[in-house]
Amino acid sequence: MSKSRSLTTITTAITLAALTALSVSCSRKGNDSTNTRVFTSLADFSGGKIGSESGSVFTQFVDRVIPNVEHRYYLTFDGIVDALRADAVDAVALDVPVALFLAAHNKEFAVFPYVVSVDSYGFAVPKGSQLCVDANEVLQKFRETGVIDDAEMYWFAADDGKEREMPRLDHRPEFDGSAGTIRFGCENTLFPMSYASSEGNPLGFDIDIIYRIAYELNMRVEVTAMPFRELLPALLSGRLDMVGGSLTITDERKEHVDFIGPYFEGGTALVVKKSSLPQN
Repeated sequence: MSKSRSLTTITTAITLAALTALSVSCSRKGNDSTNTRVFTSLADFSGGKIGSESGSVFTQFVDRVIPNVEHRYYLTFDGIVDALRADAVDAVALDVPVALFLAAHNKEFAVFPYVVSVDSYGFAVPKGSQLCVDANEVLQKFRETGVIDDAEMYWFAADDGKEREMPRLDHRPEFDGSAGTIRFGCENTLFPMSYASSEGNPLGFDIDIIYRIAYELNMRVEVTAMPFRELLPALLSGRLDMVGGSLTITDERKEHVDFIGPYFEGGTALVVKKSSLPQN
């Protein structure tokens, strides 16, 4: 997907989600939430509490546009969701696809209609890795042939209530995985980017792209799930060959690792309780 198309998709999705949330909140006659603060712009979050997962870069993006935020850090994705639900924070900062999925599956939540930042996602590998060169060549072919667009359509489509399955890759009869194994690390709770099936198998848009890259390189993938904050240290220590899962490409990170990608133009969004949105 081109950058302009990605940004248009993000903006449209958040706008629709926000309008839906507003229509629901405006139709209610009462408000049983203890959270009485109402947010109409990003500036309204100044002086408020925003939660994010330890090891992420969301706080940097938030501080660029919202002054005087009290940041609260949580060790897991479930931890920040629980904090929002318990009114321990006014909002949580998440990657746009993850934010949209969370709001779609939790009726009390909504994606705030203004994006905090627009950024790019990539897969991190050690500095000077040949895997980076080879994988970027494959990724470029995916862009040109529409493979990434098709994957986005599959993983970001409206939820039909059925658990997604990893697409079957069988167009290379000579594949035997003899070129090696990619030890890939990610957090496995970030729907729809990288998560685990009901049986514990890796699923998601990011996982799909990694499997496709490895397949084209005649390599296999060994996925290791771990907290987000542990991914880059595990890569730098040599325990993993590649890490990802909504991993934002930043100048600071590029000082320590190389990136495959970007493979997706995303952004940072705030998820709030619907009771925090304007109501009539």
